[in-house]
Parts: sequence; C-alpha cells; structure tokens
Amino acid sequence: MTRFRPLQSQAYAPATRPRGYVAALLMGAGAVLATGVFVVDTFTPLQSAVAVLYVVVVLLVAASGSRRAIVGATMGCMGLTAVAYVRGHGVPAMDASFLRCAVSLGAIAITGVLALRNRERMITIAGQARLIELTHDSIFVRDMDDVIVLWNGGAEQLYGWTAQEALGRRASDLLGTAFPGDRAEAEAELFGAGRWEGEVFQRRRDDRIVIVEARCALLRDEYGKPRVILEAGTDVTGRRAAAAALAESERRYRSMFENARFCFWEQDYSLVMDRVHTLREEGVTDFTAYIDAHPEFVSEAMRLTQIVDVNQATVRMLGASRREELLGPLARVLAPSQGVFARVLATIEGGGVAEGETTLTNLRGERLTVLFALNMPLGPTRYDRVLVSVVDITDRKRAERALIAVQAELAQAARITALGEMSASIAHEVNQPLAAIVTHGEASLRWLRRAEPNLAEACQGLERVVRDARRASEVVHRVRSLAAKEPRQHVHFDLGMLVEECAQLLDGELAQHRISLCIDIDRGAPLPRGDRVQLQQVVVNLMANAIRAMSETEDARRLHISARADPVDGLLVEVEDSGPGIPEHIAPHLFDAFVTTRCDGMGMGLAICRSTIESHGGRLWATNRPGGGATFHFTLPIATMEPTPA
Repeated sequence: MTRFRPLQSQAYAPATRPRGYVAALLMGAGAVLATGVFVVDTFTPLQSAVAVLYVVVVLLVAASGSRRAIVGATMGCMGLTAVAYVRGHGVPAMDASFLRCAVSLGAIAITGVLALRNRERMITIAGQARLIELTHDSIFVRDMDDVIVLWNGGAEQLYGWTAQEALGRRASDLLGTAFPGDRAEAEAELFGAGRWEGEVFQRRRDDRIVIVEARCALLRDEYGKPRVILEAGTDVTGRRAAAAALAESERRYRSMFENARFCFWEQDYSLVMDRVHTLREEGVTDFTAYIDAHPEFVSEAMRLTQIVDVNQATVRMLGASRREELLGPLARVLAPSQGVFARVLATIEGGGVAEGETTLTNLRGERLTVLFALNMPLGPTRYDRVLVSVVDITDRKRAERALIAVQAELAQAARITALGEMSASIAHEVNQPLAAIVTHGEASLRWLRRAEPNLAEACQGLERVVRDARRASEVVHRVRSLAAKEPRQHVHFDLGMLVEECAQLLDGELAQHRISLCIDIDRGAPLPRGDRVQLQQVVVNLMANAIRAMSETEDARRLHISARADPVDGLLVEVEDSGPGIPEHIAPHLFDAFVTTRCDGMGMGLAICRSTIESHGGRLWATNRPGGGATFHFTLPIATMEPTPA
C-alpha cells in the first residue's frame, strides 16, 4: 500500500514564500540564468529553441513566493525572447525560427500562469494548516498504514507527545485506542460513509487514560482510493466524570426519595411564578401586602401549584393505590388554609425555608394534621421541582388532646382531694362567721327587748350579722369555683387579691401552727392573665405545703409570698418558708407524680402545679434557702402579661 510522506512541512510552514536571503538568492540565480540564456540565444548560431530555457528562470523566481516577481520574470523572459528573435532574424516571417520563438513565448507564459495558480493554492493550504494549528481540539492525520503524518498543537496538549515524537509512529501503538463498542463496526462505517463519530479511550504520555469524543473523516484521492484519515478529538473525561457524579447523585436522591419513611413531594410552582411576574409588571412591589388585600390570590395559587411526584410514604398516608392518583393541583389535598399557604407564597421569590402545620384531606375524606417544610430556590432558577417534606402528626395530636383531657381530669380529682384535705379548715372558717352571726343576732335581740330598746346597738349588731353572712357566702363561693369542672378562662386579675383569698382559705391552719404570713406584691409588677381558679389552686397548694413543712419545726415560723417584675420571665412569684427544706434524695423527683414525703399524701399536688404553670407558658422550680427552709418559684411569660395601669 502506498506510503505518504509526513505533512509536517504543510502543517507548520509559517508562510508561502521564503524570507530574506533565500528569496534574494533565488531571484539572483534566475537573473544569472536569464542573462546566460539571452547571450546564447542572441550571439550563438544555434538554431534550436534555446528561449524555452526561460521557463527554468520563471520557476526559480516563483520559488521566492512573490507574485510581483513571478509576473516580472515572466514578462521579462518573454521580452528577452522577442529581442533575441528580432536581432537575429529581423522582420518576423512564417518560418521555422518564428515558430520556435512562438513556442518559447507560449511555454514561458503558460509557466508563469501555472506558477501564479500554484502560489494561490499554496497560500490556501498554508492558511488551512495555520487554522489546524490554532484550534484547541486535537487533530492528527494518519495514513492507511496507521502512521501519523500530521500532529497539531491541540494533540500535543491533549496527549503530551510533541509533533517530532508523534510523526512517523503508528497511532494504535502511540495512543492504545480502545473502542467501547465493536471496532470493526466503527471502521466499516468510516470506510462506508466516509465519517464516524463516537467516544474512544486513549492513552496519554503519562499513561493516564482519557475519554475522547472523536470525529473521523476518510480522505480519498482523485481516483476514489483512500489516502488518509483525519481525526479530531475533544477530551470529555471531566465532562463524563461530572455526568457520572450527577447521575449517581440523582440515583441516591431518588433512592432516598422513594424509600424514606416520611413523606416527600415534588411541586411545580412555575405557573405561580408566571402569575407573580405578571403582578410585578403591573406594578405590585409589596407582595405580602398584596396577598393580605387579595385573599383570592392564595386560592388561585393553590390551584396553579401542581404536585408532580410523591414517594410511596405519601401514597400510603393519603390512601392512594398508586402515585398517579395524587398528581395534579395542590388544592385537591390541601385543606383551604389561607394563612399557611400565604406564608409559603411570601418566600417564593426571595428563597428560603417555609414550614408550619397544616391540614390535608386524604382520598378517603379524612383530615390529617401534618408538619411541612419546603425550600424555595434562591435567585432566578427553575421552580418546577420544589421539594416538600411532610410528617403526619395526626396520631400525635390525638394523643396530645387525650393527654390534655386526662390532665384536666387529674387536675379535677386533685382539686377535690385538696378540698377534702382542707375540709377542717374550711369548716372552721365557715363556722366562725356562722357563730358570729348567732352571737350578733342574739345581742341585737337583747338590745331590742329591753324596756327601752337601744336601737343604735341593735343596728350595729345587725350590720355585723350581714357582714359575717357575706363572708360565709364568699367562702362557699370560692370552694364551689375551685371544685367546679369548668373550661379554662384566661382573664386579668389582681395577684394580691388572689393571695389574700388563698390566705383566708388557709387562715385556720396558719393560726393553728402559729405561722406569720407576709405578702409582698411589687406595685410595678404587671397584672397576670390566666385561669384564675387554676392559678389559685397553685398558690393554695404551695402555701399548704409550706405550712405542713413548718408544722414540726420549733423555730420561728414565717411564710413569705412575694411577686415582682422580671426582665426575662415577665412575672416572678416566690413562696418562701422557714421549714427544714427539701431532702436531697427527693429534690430531683420533687415534681414527679406520686412522689411525696407525707404518709397520707398522694404526691399529685406539685405535679399538677407544674403542669398548670407550664400550660400558661411559665415554669416552676424549687430551691433550698441557705439559712434553712425552701423557696418555690414560678413565672408567667411576658407575652401573657399586661402592665399595671397607672
């Protein structure tokens, strides 16, 4: 098979003509030869076509690459031929000499024209070679024996071999080309269609394998016989690695999406964004204010938001048999919750996280309480795949409601128990006004039955009867309100008055155990707001515990109740006693249910107190005093407070 010489001279020729002294040397040689031919043709008796030798002069000058030199040499040689003919033969005549002169002139002219055409073709070839050299793609040419005959700069950068090292070597030996598919099929397509494109694995100089996107073209000669194969290649190793990493990331995402135990949705907000952009073009600048003024837009956005994919956990949660049943407008499953979805719309342009609690309706018509969270993309990007995570908390909410109901029942039972424990004190407190009523009534009768009734004393006695009767009525009313199972009613109340009422309920025990009571309510303390009956129960329980703790101590017995504003917690109330304090082994479990230090106690009082305070948003804790005794502290947060009116 024919071997072709390397095309290095074409690929790397800097120009189509030599420069400097080489061009001058060629033109000087042409001038000397032209002079010699002219002398021989003019001054010798030779009768042959010596002027034909001027063709060699034109070829020598053409090698310099100058168009002007070629034209000048051609015209000069033709002029010298004519001068020599006229000098030797005179007036032209149709003889053999004239024919020789005409042949010489024709040969010189044809040679000049061909030299000019060859120059233009060489300029085109050189330009193409420079383009091949300047391209960043790898381009090399191999002959039919697989020998490399052209190797551009892009090939040097890609494979690491220079042109001098690559030219003349077999491409298969140098690059170790491997095809992912059938090599025979690729070669059959190349020789059949003249072109082939695909990816191949090739070896660099440092033995690193690269993935090359190759484009091969078969070049044939004028007879249709294959001459060379031109191969252009682009390194796609990094691109393929990135594509593989992206595919692996997508695979992991789909695996997590499908197999997660909690619900994942993908929602399309593209139509909503188109609507938002339309509003922006119409001059809407404050989107949140627009939503507040046009609540119908939220319903419209719910219809425009599309569910495009869900995982199997969502299919099970919403009672569907297959995921296609859940795809479509979000409004099908989302209960009309304007406020929740409005918060989602508020984050749709700026990006960020929207989360909250809402209600869904499954395909069986059941209402589900769920927690949701979605991340809106940041900046101008696609909104057709917004990921939403959903957690079903219906059972948890049901359990919370049941727990609240049980706590209410437990609190009610504890209140009844507390009433039983306080029955002696209550009976004593009620008997006192009743006994006073009898005493004052009898005294009033005696003043009226005298021979001369003392009406003034009788009236004073009757006034004392009315006062004590009202006191008895208030005691009974407080007991009934404490025992009544009524729903919580948050109202503003006077904390000092509440403590005074609690002190009146426990007045008998305070007197029995000789306990001095001090009430210190800061005038700047805010008015609390809450369920008065439940908070009264807390204060009574804490005071009763303090009284029992001091019942066996021989030292001075003091019960101090104080309240003041707190910059962090809002309102701080403290019940302080001078008893023995809280035992160390009881302190960690002091507020646990059924934990008590008394043989006749149930251990529910403090547990109910903590539950009541925490349900109001506050907290309850206890500490031992350095000098002996214990202090119970509870707070109510500032959010439930209002300042005391001036």
